[in-house]
Amino acid sequence: MLIKRIRAKNFKTYLDLDLDLTTVADKPIVLIGGANGGGKTTFFDAIYGALYGLQINSEKQFHELLNAGALGKVDEKIELELFFSGRVLNQEQSYVLTRSYMLNPEKKPVESVKLNMSGSIFQYGSATPASQRAEQEAQVNKIIKGNLPEELSRYFLFDAMEAGNLLKEDRLNRVIKENIENVMGFNRYLTMAKAAESLTQDYTAQLLDLEKEKDEYLKLVDQKRKEEDNLHDLKDKHREALDYSVSNKDLYDKLKSGLNEESTINNKINQLEAQLKLLDQEEKQYKQDINDFVNNFELHVSLPKLSQSLQNDISLILSEQEESNADGLSHLTKETVEDVLVKAINFLSEKGHDFADVSVSQLADKVLRSFRSVDTDLKFDFFLPSELSALQKLASGNYQNPYNSILHRRSILEKDIAEAEKIEAQIEELRSQVSGSDYSLIKHYEENEALIKELAVKIKEKEADIKKLATKIQQFDIPTTEEPDPKFEALKKLQPLFEEIANTLLKSKKDKIESKMKADLNANLAAYQDVISRVELSEDLKDLNFSIYHKSGNEIYLSQLNTASTQVVVQVLLKALHEYGDYDPPVMIDTVMGVLDETSRSTLLENYFPELSHQTILLSSDSEIRPSSDLQKIAPFISKGYTLLRDKELQKTDVVEGYFGNQIEN
Repeated sequence: MLIKRIRAKNFKTYLDLDLDLTTVADKPIVLIGGANGGGKTTFFDAIYGALYGLQINSEKQFHELLNAGALGKVDEKIELELFFSGRVLNQEQSYVLTRSYMLNPEKKPVESVKLNMSGSIFQYGSATPASQRAEQEAQVNKIIKGNLPEELSRYFLFDAMEAGNLLKEDRLNRVIKENIENVMGFNRYLTMAKAAESLTQDYTAQLLDLEKEKDEYLKLVDQKRKEEDNLHDLKDKHREALDYSVSNKDLYDKLKSGLNEESTINNKINQLEAQLKLLDQEEKQYKQDINDFVNNFELHVSLPKLSQSLQNDISLILSEQEESNADGLSHLTKETVEDVLVKAINFLSEKGHDFADVSVSQLADKVLRSFRSVDTDLKFDFFLPSELSALQKLASGNYQNPYNSILHRRSILEKDIAEAEKIEAQIEELRSQVSGSDYSLIKHYEENEALIKELAVKIKEKEADIKKLATKIQQFDIPTTEEPDPKFEALKKLQPLFEEIANTLLKSKKDKIESKMKADLNANLAAYQDVISRVELSEDLKDLNFSIYHKSGNEIYLSQLNTASTQVVVQVLLKALHEYGDYDPPVMIDTVMGVLDETSRSTLLENYFPELSHQTILLSSDSEIRPSSDLQKIAPFISKGYTLLRDKELQKTDVVEGYFGNQIEN
């Protein structure tokens, strides 16, 4: 496959992009430079989107991808067009793949796809009848898959900064397995071996004598097929979940970080709003206290003054009252005196005294009058008990004048109210910092991570169930006849034959991959340059692993490599798979140097990029492939060089020939 030209209209930063990407045999590199934010990643997305389509599900997503400079000037329509060539059945074919996106009158995104294959047209869109669309779409997808399947594109169109992620969480083993089974071309033999096994099982059922045994056998075979289908679906879902995790990890981290920042800002906004609410409540309470003070002025001001001015007089009156009660007799009642007199008369009567004519009641009155005659000289005797009680309360009342407190609160409120405007301005400023991003991806990503673990468990359980079923199926005996059935004998030989072919291909290509990687790692892996003795890929398709060994005999563990070395290892692996695979796609790398150190940069420029593919598109800033020192190392291998220039005023990216002012000789 060779990408010849890319056209993009109204796509992100590109208002009207039209770029020639053809290369010649001895100059396989197309070098595209641009500053950060200049449109390199968007260029990458344009080619990927032209091949596999854009995911636009809403009006908002459409406008996010539409070039802002196109608004109100041209039709709101996104167009991606890719010119490429490829071989089909050993015949070279030229293709023009066009994808268009716009909003219909209901503001829903619609897609139109057209593929011109050397004059044969395949076309479909959102309005195409379902049956016709399915047929046309299948043809287009078949052609794209024949050149570069989407599931394998990430190994040839990738961001070098993310290359190291392929080594994480067993993803490298999956990369190797997919390439060996699909890219390397012998998956077809495994498929034929599977088909031979299925035919053998069907034929076995026909040879069984007992109908009951036959039914049981067929049920087991059918159950095993269903379980295998379920296992295949689970693995597809697991692969999709892993792919989603890899492709969205960076965005998830950024959104997660943004969510934490916005949470902090929102908390601060809530604190400031609570502060304003508290101030409002304090102001209302102050007004209420002022009203209470005015309505109860005499309680807060008049009574305290009156109490203070009459304090001495009230003290005299109350002290006289206390003295009149000091003898302890004034509290006597008539009933008490009568009770005492009755006891005394009874006692004296027993002694012989006669009190028959004495009136106890009259005697009690006389006694009480004699007691009270002592107090005839009281100056304030005219006060009633209730009046004395009121005077006592007036003298002892705990009066507090709240005026000073209210005055102090007023001064504080005036300062707080003056600060309220500043607080409101601060709240508005904080709200402006909240991006309003859609954080639903965080939830989806975390749900996807949980799904990965769940599917991994289900896959293991399903594999165990299939293994048990296979054991049961093998227990059935096939009755022998005097003459063997040639069809059945041939079927029995087909499955091991195809498996042997697949294993032979694996071993053959495995040796080549190991040899190629050893040479490339010794040349490009700066930390272990010229000290790698061997590279090993396991021969077990069910448990593939990948190991590197030092010439001293010890294993160089991939998990212990730094980020730069990890990037080099992955890129060397992808180069080997590219060279020995059945597909021949171009390679496109964004942020080409990733996190490489100076030594690794130099080795990649001199030994890696020139030999990587028949067409290698590099997207680089001037700090990665530096015009002053790095450009000359790969200049002899460059067919075309361009620089992306961002026009901030017109909100678009323009393209000029040359790499940051350095012209490339054709």
